[in-house]
Amino acid sequence: MNDLLQDLRFAARGLRKNPGFTGAAILTLGLGIGANASIFTMVNTLFFKPPAQVERPGELVSVYTSDFSGPRFSTSSWVDYLDFQRGSQEVLAGLASFTPRPFSLAAGEETQRVFGEEVSGNYFDVLGMRPAAGRFLRPAENVVPGTQPVAVIGYGLWQRRFSGRAEAVGSIVHLNGHPFTIVGVAPRDFVGSFRGLKFEIWTPLLMHAVLNAGSQDLTNRGDRGLFLIGRLQPGVTVERARARFAVLARQLHAAYPDNWTDVRHESRAITVLPEREARVFPAVRGPVIGFVGLLTAVVSLVLLICCANVANLLLARASGRRREIAIRLAMGAPRRRLVRQLLTESLLLATLGAGAGLLLATWTTGFLQAFQPPLPLPVALDFSLDGRVLGYTITIAMLAGVVFGLVPAMRATRPDLVRALKDETALTAHGRRRVTMRDALVITQVAVSMVLLVMAGLFLRSLGKAQAADPGFAADGLVLLTTEPSIQGYDSARTAVFYDQLESRVRALPGVTAATLAESVPLGLGMNRRGVQVDGYVPQSGEEMEFGDNTVSAGYFGAMGIPMLKGREFSPVDRPGASPVAIVNEAFARRFWPGQDPIGKRIGQPDAWREVVGVAKDGKYASLGEEPKPYFYLPLAQSYSTDLTLHVRTGNPAALQGDLRVLVHALDSDLPIRMVTMDEHLGLSVLPQRIGATLLGVFGALGLILASVGLYGVLAYSVALRRREIGVRIALGAAAADVRRLVVGQALRLVIAGVVAGLLVAFAAGRLASSFLFGVGAADPLTFAGVPLLLGAVAVLASGLPAHRAARIDPMDALRSE
Repeated sequence: MNDLLQDLRFAARGLRKNPGFTGAAILTLGLGIGANASIFTMVNTLFFKPPAQVERPGELVSVYTSDFSGPRFSTSSWVDYLDFQRGSQEVLAGLASFTPRPFSLAAGEETQRVFGEEVSGNYFDVLGMRPAAGRFLRPAENVVPGTQPVAVIGYGLWQRRFSGRAEAVGSIVHLNGHPFTIVGVAPRDFVGSFRGLKFEIWTPLLMHAVLNAGSQDLTNRGDRGLFLIGRLQPGVTVERARARFAVLARQLHAAYPDNWTDVRHESRAITVLPEREARVFPAVRGPVIGFVGLLTAVVSLVLLICCANVANLLLARASGRRREIAIRLAMGAPRRRLVRQLLTESLLLATLGAGAGLLLATWTTGFLQAFQPPLPLPVALDFSLDGRVLGYTITIAMLAGVVFGLVPAMRATRPDLVRALKDETALTAHGRRRVTMRDALVITQVAVSMVLLVMAGLFLRSLGKAQAADPGFAADGLVLLTTEPSIQGYDSARTAVFYDQLESRVRALPGVTAATLAESVPLGLGMNRRGVQVDGYVPQSGEEMEFGDNTVSAGYFGAMGIPMLKGREFSPVDRPGASPVAIVNEAFARRFWPGQDPIGKRIGQPDAWREVVGVAKDGKYASLGEEPKPYFYLPLAQSYSTDLTLHVRTGNPAALQGDLRVLVHALDSDLPIRMVTMDEHLGLSVLPQRIGATLLGVFGALGLILASVGLYGVLAYSVALRRREIGVRIALGAAAADVRRLVVGQALRLVIAGVVAGLLVAFAAGRLASSFLFGVGAADPLTFAGVPLLLGAVAVLASGLPAHRAARIDPMDALRSE
């Protein structure tokens, strides 16, 4: 311990005496360690951090029912939930259900749209929480439909709307136009059961029909929209719970074959996952793991560049300490003792770098906390640093300290004692090997930079391709206005009158060229699907017959700029009581009527056929990268929906939005509004490419800067080491251009070696990231040609100053110095 303290004191004195070296090393390490800590904070938030305020989260499980078309991780119906609850008591201490909903909240004179969850009465009991004020919902409040208008509000809403007053509990608020009594406040930091989303109010599930204008979603076994979370009985394992639910699935399939048979004519499955595996929705868990794994690999490469830079700094510093180390060795100091002392210095540097990295991570995570993606839902992720982040940061700092410190320490403690004691600096064979080590570090930096820049280039090219992709409609000049009358208590008749008035008044506004209503917007968070039959077509066993659909008003295709290839679009004649009609896209027509005229064909159900009156051009419905898929449209007048989006085409979207807001509030001042342009909405479809391009672009630029600094350092050191040689060359008649060419050539040789070493790794990395790319191959020629040229240009720039200094060496001074 005394030796360790002595080493620490000596290392601290040495670093304090060399502030330039110390500052450069700490800054370099801080960048690399901070980048790693920032990405690990994201990983920790998504996968490792347990849910806030939840008791014993290791006992919680999520329960999913497979969908009709096959996906395992789907939702359950209320009736199924009750059967699950009764049939799982031997393995679960409790099973709760919940579903997200938007609410119109009126407290006083102000009305706002908030997001919350409709939950079973045992929801908070299963999670094991304590209220911040009042009480939680009770199981008895979820027995008789429509009889318990009570609510629990979130801590943030309590502070924001009620200033944290205790009398908020017991007060009346209006949800969707109906009076509800606040009975309690959720604990601080609890924002619901969906990681990444923020909910601020919880109501009993059996108030659903009251809150949603008489909806009967909870009475039909086929209406599946509930997420389930349970708590294991003491001593029960997840495997035993899975076995019990497998038996339940077989029993339900036997009892209700119509609802429990999937498209393959097999029983639907029930999947039970521990809470830690459901923190990210299981259907997207794989891609999310792949993306954060890619980012983790990238920041690890950045740290490797940083370590190579600091190792070069230590090698340069060791060359200035050759005589000191030689004297110690000559006086009998064990080599391992010197190595340990030099490693202590490296680890102290790494510790200081970790401190700088944590400061950088704190700033970065603050930026992440404030980032709001273009989503219609409130995003809330807790990126605060905790013990796991601190432990990870310390671990990678110590590893980095060993990585960048060990080789320089081993090299520095193996000097040529005679030359070192004489303090000779002639370019000997030993010196050449020392330069070669520094060169190898720079080659490593260039190779890693090659990988980073290729990845950044691929994502930037992918983002450009995605932004330029044709979505199948004209996005420019479209404003999307969404308001949900149903959450304000409107019934179907009142909703129809409201939308008719809204659509007609918007069309009369100056600058509006078209206005139309639609149930869904292309390339949004979800896509409506509906099962249909095709007249005269017999599906194969297990063939998928659910397709994407949209319910739209007359004039939709003209307003959206979607070409009609055959037939006509919907018109006012397609009203209730008229012959039911539909429009299909090209892919639908190709699949079911190849080589035939689709006009006049029929789709739907045998007792409710719809005549196809038009064929629309294929578009993008769920993602920009999807292949053409069958899709169909129904006229709004014949298939009414209560929650619609108004699509308004205008020449000046920004100026129109204020007029639209005034118009809606003139119809109903209590209706909440969400309004975006179509370009803003489409930002969601390119979000993965945008995030990847931004992060990889930043890390690639950082790697490039660090590699250029390392290259400059090697060249400057090489010029100093070869000062006498260069002096001799000049004395023998070498021109300044020849000397510059010598230095620049050395730089280019290092870069070429690094590029060659990095090419294969970059290609393999591109293959791994190909699932995140759009319109760009893993071996994109433009990227793989451009990055080496960029690195070559950087080599020329980095060698400029050392080459200039070399060309100005005075031969007499260089020869006299030896």
